[in-house]
Amino acid sequence: MSEKPFLATFDNQEEFQKNWKNNSWKSPASYQLEKGFLKISTRPNSNDRVKIRSKNTFTTGKYTWRIFVPKFNLYEQVSIGAFLYHNQEKEFEFDFEIGSGQEKDREKLGLKNDEAIVFCVSQFEPFNSSQYPVQMNDWSTFTIELLDIDGFYFVKWYINNQLVKELQTQVDASTSFRAHCSLENLGFIGDKKTTQENFVLFDYFEFKK
Repeated sequence: MSEKPFLATFDNQEEFQKNWKNNSWKSPASYQLEKGFLKISTRPNSNDRVKIRSKNTFTTGKYTWRIFVPKFNLYEQVSIGAFLYHNQEKEFEFDFEIGSGQEKDREKLGLKNDEAIVFCVSQFEPFNSSQYPVQMNDWSTFTIELLDIDGFYFVKWYINNQLVKELQTQVDASTSFRAHCSLENLGFIGDKKTTQENFVLFDYFEFKK
């Protein structure tokens, strides 16, 4: 477990291989370092789930991803993931999932055609999900902050340094997490299969105690 500050700028292959591991699920490991970014892609009309995870684990602190959210085709099933995952005796997960979104979800938020939907989710203890807008075809930062409140994690989600969600969980604050970067063709984030190759760029990931 690492409690030191950690910064991955995705511009050095040796550092990348030292600190990150392929975690793709039944799909090609279609990611590479390109022009100082981590680029992940998925194939059209597929169930690709392309993921990397940190070799280090972390606890309380701030986790930040700077991500280029591309222009997605509306209602298609592709999701950028910036998330924390623990799967030892129990499973715990805190997420950003970013995509076009289903038509009903987009209408509920009143999204413009150039905005994506961001799901801020705690998957376990408790399950809790909220949705927010973010600009497509632009860079944004996504931050999850874990605080120890009476021995349990209190979680804050920030989009572009703006606090959008807070949640008291029943997840023990000694639980350690691995950080993940992903692009996955997931059903919940759209109404129809993807018709094109999709991609995402990660500029950096940072953990601060």
